[in-house]
Amino acid sequence: MRNTDLTVCRESGPREGGAALKNVYFVQVNDFYGGRKSVYLPYAAGCIQAYCMQDPLIAERCRFGRIVYCREAPDTIAARFDTPFMVLFSCSVWNTEYNKALARAVKRIWPQCLVTFGGHNVSSDFTFLEENPFVDFVTHNAGEEPTALLLRSLLLGEPPENVPNLSFRTTEGRAVTTPILPQAGSDYPSPYLTGVFDDLLEDRYDFSVILETNRGCPNACSFCDWGQLRSKVRLFPLERVFAEIDWIVKHKIEYVYCADANFCLFSRDEKIVDYVLKCNKEYGYPKIFHVNFTKNRTEFVFDISTRMVSGGLAKAQTVSFQSMDPRVLENIGRKNLSPAHFRSLMRRFNENRIATYSELILGLPGETYRSFCEGMCSLIENGQHFAVYVYPCEIFPNSEMSQKAYREKFGIGTTRVPFLLMHSGAEPAPGAVTEYVELLTSSASMTREDWARTYVFASFVQGLHNVGFTRALAIYLRYAQGVSYLDFYEGFLSYAAARPGTRAGALYAEILSLCAGVAEGKNAFMAPCEGTNDVLWSFEEIVCIEIARDFKAFYKELFAYTDARFGGDPVLPALYRYQRDIIKQYGKSAVEIKSPYDFYTYFENVYLGEPRPLEKTPVRIALRDPCPVDTLADYAREVVWYGRNRQMADYTGHYYDITYEKLSSDSEYDP
Repeated sequence: MRNTDLTVCRESGPREGGAALKNVYFVQVNDFYGGRKSVYLPYAAGCIQAYCMQDPLIAERCRFGRIVYCREAPDTIAARFDTPFMVLFSCSVWNTEYNKALARAVKRIWPQCLVTFGGHNVSSDFTFLEENPFVDFVTHNAGEEPTALLLRSLLLGEPPENVPNLSFRTTEGRAVTTPILPQAGSDYPSPYLTGVFDDLLEDRYDFSVILETNRGCPNACSFCDWGQLRSKVRLFPLERVFAEIDWIVKHKIEYVYCADANFCLFSRDEKIVDYVLKCNKEYGYPKIFHVNFTKNRTEFVFDISTRMVSGGLAKAQTVSFQSMDPRVLENIGRKNLSPAHFRSLMRRFNENRIATYSELILGLPGETYRSFCEGMCSLIENGQHFAVYVYPCEIFPNSEMSQKAYREKFGIGTTRVPFLLMHSGAEPAPGAVTEYVELLTSSASMTREDWARTYVFASFVQGLHNVGFTRALAIYLRYAQGVSYLDFYEGFLSYAAARPGTRAGALYAEILSLCAGVAEGKNAFMAPCEGTNDVLWSFEEIVCIEIARDFKAFYKELFAYTDARFGGDPVLPALYRYQRDIIKQYGKSAVEIKSPYDFYTYFENVYLGEPRPLEKTPVRIALRDPCPVDTLADYAREVVWYGRNRQMADYTGHYYDITYEKLSSDSEYDP
């Protein structure tokens, strides 16, 4: 660790002359994970408070209270404040409604208190102010500079119209917005190094942190609010970044989320990764360093991501697409890697046993049921067999997609649904207030019914193919019989839908009901699953958990479907056994798999982009499972949740060290 001390005094002294200090409170509530054990430190609120504290006038006349980051009953928190002068709320999709409830309580108990809102989930003009009469000010874009200027103007008795990036009401009660100006600052004080979070650390949760090494994004994606800003990227000083990493190590923070929009856009990012790797090796922290890689420097990203995964800092590498349709990409201002380049990358990642995942957004303007499903299957065709994540398209208030002209151009229809965080508790936490998110669920190219049907397809392909329950079978049929992945999975879903009395039919009906419920605004896009300790799961995870609940019934029905459509191949009986046996099941620790065919080498060649004929050579695979599970709840947590990117559901995946041997003769093969 470096011996760099960038801390400054956090305490505000009394104002000269004995006048009472103005009490200022920040609020940024976050959700807990892992049974209320893990939570993020309130980074946005901390950044703004640290910036304000460096202003001599504010430091002299204001006292900053403890940042509110845990949900409690709004009246309880409001009553706890000590004669607040101003309460400032950082708004994201997961806390805006709670912030409103708390702000109302503040105004009810402390009517003279000023209320300020800011963050990604407030409008870029005075609309939010007009909709919420209990709010006095709204800051726009990054909050450090406008918040400090607003506090200064109020302390000096000056009119707020001179503060840029601010909405407020005039003395006549009219809502106005001051000019929105770019912010050029890059050396803001750190909330970690200025001691803003010191009192919070005493709460002894397993804190996660957000780290910025730069701020801004040069891209202009229509679904992202950063796309509207088209801002120049501002680099934070490396000295600050390294000092913050030292702080993370000192406080034994395990999980770091790097909030840079395009990590590895700059060559200096290699130094940052090297330093994090060094700290992890020497001190054991941080354990995970999650980044969002740039899409434009594939060789650099490959090198850095390989080192991060090899060093244990990352579980998998992202190769994102959003859509595979050229028209859709044009509509959203996005470009993709070429299929050939993607295929080459996947081969290199698989050669190095580096887990990867790709991301698609469901329902983008111009997408159809057919184009999305074909695009998802083309990712598989080009080598992404292990992890495709599909997310509903959220409408962010400050994105281009949210604007009236854009909505009208593409016939966008939306649905407002409850916002729930995946893997958070299904039971409401103390002081719970339901949050909501606006989803794009129809457009001129996709009806709401087709949107739900597409979501069903995506959920099953993620669960069946990417996690591994049907992957070997689908790949074999693709190369041995020319069956496309689209044909195989559409066929299985049709088979299940026509048989509601079967296990597969019941699962299809459940997922269809959930997906249609989202489209109609009846339920969130997360749901609980019986027997998994009241955790919320994505729909593809529910597919996996329900299969694990009754492996025997699922595989009996899967193989009946395959026999009905593709039977007659003499390899299939052995492949059925292999596909079933390579899937992790609870209650097993020692695993032995024998087959009269060398399926292991056959599928490894496919993953490396070099498919070769299947050899009729008896083989044996053996391993001892380092993470056996005994219950469905354990399976859901360890395999479906924690182990998804590590390919834990498949014994032949990257997670396991296997013993593989070819048997010398058929006589050694004894299934």
